[in-house]
Amino acid sequence: MIDSLVCSVGDKLKTVIQDEVDLLVGVTSEIEKLSRTFTLIQAVLEDAESRRVKDKAVTIWLENVKDVAYDVDDILDESTTEARRRQAPDEGDVSCFSFLVTCFLFPVTGFNNVKLRHEIGSRIKEVRGRLDDVEKEKNLLGLRVDSGERERVDSEVRRGEIRERETSCLLDQPFIVGRKDLKNRVVDLLLGGSSREVNEVPFVISIVGMGGLGKTTLAQLIYNDKIVEGHFHKRMWVCVSNDFDVKRITKLIIESADESSCEDLSLALLQSRLSQKLQAKRFLLVLDDVWSHDSKKWDKLRGPFQAGAPGSRIIVTTRSEDVASRMGSTHMQKLDVLSDDDCWLVFSRRALEHRSAEERSDLEEIGRQIVNRCGGVPLAAKTIGSAMCSRKTRRQWELVLESEIWNSGDILGGVLPALLLSYHDLPAALKQCFAYCSIFPKDWEIEKDTIVKLWVAQGFICSKGSQDMEETGGLYFDDLLRRSLLQDAVVDDGKNIVSCKMHDLVHDLAQSVAGSDFSLVQIGKPASLNFNNIRHSFFARDEVYDEANEEAYILATLYKAHKLRTLFLDSRISMVPRMSFHYWRRLRALDLSYTSIKKLSPTVGHLKHLRFLDLSRTGIEELPEEVCNCLNLQTLRLNWCWKLKKLPGGMKKMINLRHLEFELCVNLKHLPQGIGRLTSLRTVSEFIVGGSNEGCKCGELKHLNHLQGSLLITGLDKNRSRDEAREAELNKKQHLHTLSFNYKKDYDELLDEEVKKIEDVLEFLQPHTNLKELAIQYYGGSTLPKWIEDPVFSHLVRMTLSCCWECIQLPGFGKLPSLKYLEIEGMREVRKVGVEFSGVDNNDGSGCVVSFPKLETLFFEHMRNWEEWELRGGVGEVMPSLLQLEVKWCPKLKELPTNLPPLLQKLTLQISNEGMLSSGGTLPLLPSLKHLIIACSYKLTSFPCGWLRQFKALNTLEIKFCGQLQSLPDEELQQLTMLQELIIHGCHLLKERYGDGGEDRDKIVQIPNISFL
Repeated sequence: MIDSLVCSVGDKLKTVIQDEVDLLVGVTSEIEKLSRTFTLIQAVLEDAESRRVKDKAVTIWLENVKDVAYDVDDILDESTTEARRRQAPDEGDVSCFSFLVTCFLFPVTGFNNVKLRHEIGSRIKEVRGRLDDVEKEKNLLGLRVDSGERERVDSEVRRGEIRERETSCLLDQPFIVGRKDLKNRVVDLLLGGSSREVNEVPFVISIVGMGGLGKTTLAQLIYNDKIVEGHFHKRMWVCVSNDFDVKRITKLIIESADESSCEDLSLALLQSRLSQKLQAKRFLLVLDDVWSHDSKKWDKLRGPFQAGAPGSRIIVTTRSEDVASRMGSTHMQKLDVLSDDDCWLVFSRRALEHRSAEERSDLEEIGRQIVNRCGGVPLAAKTIGSAMCSRKTRRQWELVLESEIWNSGDILGGVLPALLLSYHDLPAALKQCFAYCSIFPKDWEIEKDTIVKLWVAQGFICSKGSQDMEETGGLYFDDLLRRSLLQDAVVDDGKNIVSCKMHDLVHDLAQSVAGSDFSLVQIGKPASLNFNNIRHSFFARDEVYDEANEEAYILATLYKAHKLRTLFLDSRISMVPRMSFHYWRRLRALDLSYTSIKKLSPTVGHLKHLRFLDLSRTGIEELPEEVCNCLNLQTLRLNWCWKLKKLPGGMKKMINLRHLEFELCVNLKHLPQGIGRLTSLRTVSEFIVGGSNEGCKCGELKHLNHLQGSLLITGLDKNRSRDEAREAELNKKQHLHTLSFNYKKDYDELLDEEVKKIEDVLEFLQPHTNLKELAIQYYGGSTLPKWIEDPVFSHLVRMTLSCCWECIQLPGFGKLPSLKYLEIEGMREVRKVGVEFSGVDNNDGSGCVVSFPKLETLFFEHMRNWEEWELRGGVGEVMPSLLQLEVKWCPKLKELPTNLPPLLQKLTLQISNEGMLSSGGTLPLLPSLKHLIIACSYKLTSFPCGWLRQFKALNTLEIKFCGQLQSLPDEELQQLTMLQELIIHGCHLLKERYGDGGEDRDKIVQIPNISFL
């Protein structure tokens, strides 16, 4: 990654020169000389990188180049920062170049801080001398400037643009070859086995093989097999990795079983809870990537598994047969390397997928020779195949085949040559991003948002035109995923990638290319590291280490690592040391999240280079005012800091701040004045509108036009000023996609004039038409703003109105052309939902042609005075796309519209008024309904005759908390041939009659899945 570092520093030097090229020639020549020397060194780096494997002298030379480059980078950054700090309001910008000029020519005059000027000037002269020595040494080593076809090909790849990922690659289902028979064998073992094995609990099956053979992928395919899924009552998946911590693994098993988080309890309580969850249940548990040889830990972990029902199974994936044996494996399935033909299928699927038949034929011979060198390891074949898809010509493929890297695996710590070739295929900018991922432990879930912000903090990413650095970084991340250097992508509901992991072998590669810059420090384990050269470090706690010695160990180690640029402390570290940060002035990223820290030292203000600071989920109550001296800070994370009461008053100085995150900081009541000056802000978790004497006013949003993603505005009840709302200029925030307006929960009785002000304020807070999601909560006006139903909001897909108590009429949401999700809750003054809701302008039916054309989900809840619902549109259809409807706690609603959309698939009726389901009521016909939920109808004694019969497509019927319901329409249920599941919850009369042993159980026995809760 040295070439990318040198390239980055060289670009910064050129930028400095271009800023003030005509200012004082003497200084210009000094900086230009530095730039030229870096250019000469950069020209031979590819040759040096290829020789470092076998030539120790070249390795040392490259380390010297790297040290000088880091020092120049620090000097340029400090100069830029100092120039920015000294910027006077009336004197314009003081550039980095101008400051350097003063350091060179006027070391004892000019700016007030003489010592700093003299120090920087001396450091530049010293580093220039070191760089000259390095440049001379390259000639002694015989390093040559690359030329020829091979180098041109490499250059195209290394310097090329980052390719955006192909969606088809990211969304592929697991692709596996050569393992079908093995998969079927394991599935048979899960479903059957001998009579002794069936009754043995737990029954352990191990999948054993070297790294990269696809053990995890095979386990995933088995785990998600439909037959397997239906056979077990509970399925759980835990990635164990190196740290076989019994308490941690037990907690993860519980969370996997519940699909929700579990509180941090003692091991005894956790195991008791797990035992209860598994009681008499046939379960499948996958323990993936187990390394520990300690059978005592396994014995301690397995205790709760005895509670499971016969037929329960555990799958273990491991590289070691000894580990499999110590875990009591009943069956051990060994994973061998793939045949060359199977490896070819893996390779060609990536390398040749979009090529013509002629191209495939021309490249197949060379491709098979490349595949033969992958050693039958599917990960190697997949990764090199991803790299080859960008090489278009036969000659480019031949150069890969002829590369010396194929012979270097034994020298680079056993890293597969195919993976190393994939690394060399990366563009220079992407190499350092990939290497940076090695800072995390193996099997770490790498969050996309976090790693991108860390890359930006380290200066790995530069903005391109109008594209933000974070957007560019997102493309980098996607490209690493597309190249199979990242895997196991987790996506959110919007199909956006949230996180990934790195395969163990790829992690080994990242550590190998990162070299001595990166270190994972295991507290309590001896480390043979030269901490003087470490620049990025992650401190992790060994599970058996004595907590009393943690603080002393961390401090003793950190004081050796004075060049640190990144520092992470593991959340399991119980005692965060009281650090004086002036010793680590080069820090760019500091992550103390989840640790026990309660107070941040004021010396944090010495961290001039700091760009990323994460204190999330800590006991921090307030930040020292000195943190505002971190002028380069880009990301400040304070999420889930429940005790945080205020932010520093001087934050308006932090003009480079891009992301201010403080989600769920419930005790933070206002923001400091001057937030509006932070015009670089992209993210603000919450904009808290202050009162008359404290905090921010709405108007401070005016210049924050780079805000993007989501924004929550709270405390709007404190703002009754129309002018402030107008000044916010939300209609210019074109990058905001999600917007939430929150007022206080309870209002005193308001005068009409005050209500009018509240309505006017929201009218003036009209957002940009790019908005996709809008939520309004506890609004005190009687009417909603006109813009809320304007079809110009053509991107709006989600709308939520919650507890707008005084609103008497719903807006014409039917006009919104893209609305897919609509939730209306707590509108207690609404009595009728009529044609105005559909967007019809008048009673003659004119208006929009199709009302709610894209609406798929509609929720009504806690509408206590709602009596009538008229579903009528204009000249066309109403809600033609509606799939899900929920009506909950609307006690006065007499009936549903008879013309509900025929495509409706899920209907939930949670009503205390049994009249809606009475035999005298008119009920809608819903031929496509698949899922019906009837809940909380306390007075309902029976279903309307013939109602259920119409739901020919019904697959699932749920009846909840209908305590007076005495019977089911038996004959109608028997006619529903598609019905697969009947769930009855909290209906004691039905349970007595239709439950196990009940008198009418035989009348519903045809339904495959019946459960009473």
